[in-house]
Amino acid sequence: MSMIELALRERIRRDYSAEGIEELFLRLDLLHDYASSGRLAEVTPLSRAELRGWLEELIFTARETLREIGED
Repeated sequence: MSMIELALRERIRRDYSAEGIEELFLRLDLLHDYASSGRLAEVTPLSRAELRGWLEELIFTARETLREIGED
């Protein structure tokens, strides 16, 4: 395994650790705070339509991941 593959594998493990998932949640929660106060333009150059599209993709992917994980 090359150094690049090892680094990528380590990055993926870090991104999907409890800390990585918490960071993802905090970023989305902060986006929500700005959206609810009508201040989205302060934090993203995306149009509302573009942001909505990305959020819908995130929701779809999260739902699919939950479905694939299944129930214990």
